[in-house]
Amino acid sequence: MRRDRQGGTRLSSVTGRLDGVLQCTWAVRLLSAGRDFWSLVFPTECAACTLPTVSLCPECRAQVRKATVRPFRADGGAQALPAAEGCDGGSGDPTVIGALPVTAAGHYRGTVARVLLSYKNHRRTDVGRPLQAALAGALQTAVHEVREGGDPGELLLVPVPTRGASVRRRGYDPLDLLLAGLGRRGELPAGCRVDALVVYHGPLEGRPSALPGGTGPVSQKGLGRSQRRINVHASMALATGRQLPPGTLCLVVDDVLTTGATIAEVTRVLRHAGAAVAGAVVVAATPAPSHAR
Repeated sequence: MRRDRQGGTRLSSVTGRLDGVLQCTWAVRLLSAGRDFWSLVFPTECAACTLPTVSLCPECRAQVRKATVRPFRADGGAQALPAAEGCDGGSGDPTVIGALPVTAAGHYRGTVARVLLSYKNHRRTDVGRPLQAALAGALQTAVHEVREGGDPGELLLVPVPTRGASVRRRGYDPLDLLLAGLGRRGELPAGCRVDALVVYHGPLEGRPSALPGGTGPVSQKGLGRSQRRINVHASMALATGRQLPPGTLCLVVDDVLTTGATIAEVTRVLRHAGAAVAGAVVVAATPAPSHAR
């Protein structure tokens, strides 16, 4: 009994001292400052619904998974995509068989769109993991379809490049971060590796811009279908010093599919270098802008 009374006395003493500290103005201010600093370093609200204390709440995380668990063909609504290429009778001559196939993990809407926007434009790299899982599923589906006719050997996953200005503004490359995470965890499809073969080579003097009176590529955001195509045309090239064996099999990888203009430009560069582009993979797909002409 004495031991219990002593334990109770010690607990009361500690509790009393703690209450006293919490009632001190300086302690309250210090704790408040600590919380503010922590919230700056580690986001404390859901990237999709703003629920406090979590980076992505269980409900929104479940919604992202549900919306991206069944990858699908998304090339039907992207009118700027290049044509697919096949081989006729094994002769090696390219034969157009429709648009370049694009596999998407989900639709660019609702929770998926909000999470992607937060990840890309608001430095919410803490929500990258569910996006990586979505991309991994889409990659597995696309690679399986490419290899249905037999194992073609190594397949290169070529990310759409990000402009240097965008990387400097954000402090990171969103797509590179997703693919690097998959590589570290061993979640890339077997026989595939990421290779940043295509880069922006800077504005070409005199090249028409999508914006009146300008030259060189600008942000694709807000541009119509024809403007997007003009904006990125001839803006990319094979990375310096790189060469490809003829017929190197590639899949283009991007985060969001809108019109397909950016994927078309990457495909142009790869095909010009002798590669065979089997298709593209994106995290999410959205229809081309309805106002585009």
